[in-house]
Amino acid sequence: MLHPKYLFIAILFLFVSCKDEKTETPKPTPEVPEKETATPVKATFPDALFTEVSKVRTGAVSLTILDQLIGLVNATPEGETIHLNVFLFDYKPLVESIKKASSRGVKVHVMMDLGREESHEINPLIYHDLKRTLEVKGGSAVSVINDASTTAINHHKYVLFTKVVTTNGTVPNVVFQTSHNFTEADARKFQDAVMFSNVGLYNAFKANWEDMKTKATAGMKNFYYNEYTDQATDITAYFLPKRRNGSAYGDDSIIEFLNSIENPATATIKIGMSDWTNTRLNIVQKLAELRGQGATIEVVVKNKIDDNIMTGLRELEKNGAYLKVYNMSAANIHSKFLLIEGNWKGSGNAKILITGSHNFTQNALRNNNEVMLLLKNHALFAKYNTHFENLKTVPGI
Repeated sequence: MLHPKYLFIAILFLFVSCKDEKTETPKPTPEVPEKETATPVKATFPDALFTEVSKVRTGAVSLTILDQLIGLVNATPEGETIHLNVFLFDYKPLVESIKKASSRGVKVHVMMDLGREESHEINPLIYHDLKRTLEVKGGSAVSVINDASTTAINHHKYVLFTKVVTTNGTVPNVVFQTSHNFTEADARKFQDAVMFSNVGLYNAFKANWEDMKTKATAGMKNFYYNEYTDQATDITAYFLPKRRNGSAYGDDSIIEFLNSIENPATATIKIGMSDWTNTRLNIVQKLAELRGQGATIEVVVKNKIDDNIMTGLRELEKNGAYLKVYNMSAANIHSKFLLIEGNWKGSGNAKILITGSHNFTQNALRNNNEVMLLLKNHALFAKYNTHFENLKTVPGI
């Protein structure tokens, strides 16, 4: 029988041996989250989009334009760049889409107005949120205080993409231009948007963005008005305010467009317009002149336009023009477009589409940051013409 002393030593040795033996529990392999990638978007270029008349006429929200924009942001792959320029911005789904794009390696640069009461009420929270988020990823946020006048604003609403992935393949140099601020409130208004894949147009818009960046806090009064024409597609971009060397430059652009009509008796002019002030009464007077020469004129506006404008339009109506005036508490138009059919600048049976951010106000012409696009004999004309006819079906006053 083993002596108790030796039995104790044996047990102690066994305990020490077990303690020294290393039997670590294997650590589980951490799960690496799958890296987010661009989601292909269903989109064709060029194209025109509109908030749905059937919804807006009932006061409902139409997200057609905002959803398409979010789709483009989601479709921008890592390593590409987005430049955004807008007057008002508080639509949270778009904000989240931009943040996700930034986190997956897209360089996002946003520019927003912060110079006037309306933008001060809507933009600051989103601006500072995006500034914090984007700058750490190599992007940027720029606030614009337009000093061209005491009421001047950055009224742009465009987004540029170096590349997007669509369900039909990769598309470079995308320009998204709209009348639609990036707010849900604007989704309750009649709006339009156009999309292009065009390197020349992209570069012209990008140059405008960079120019505005240099004048964001001061110097917009010295903005140098410029135009860009893509000869292959007959698209011209007009970057306003229309001023050079610190003061107004050239004539009223809308009057210039209307003056280019030859043989007015064979011409048709259709206008869908949001704001129209007495400072642009000259446009009403020009329309009256053209109507007197036999032109067919059709106008869709809202009742929030200046008195002299309304008086002039009602007089036009008496003289045979078509006029639809929305009660903006029931239906609100925020588009700014002009359609001309007829002999124009020497081209017979031309179809001219002019759209953008430009209202018929003096500020829009001489002080605000704005853009107008003129498309000559372009396929998108038919879409705008159909949309205009749909707008005419909405009740007016």
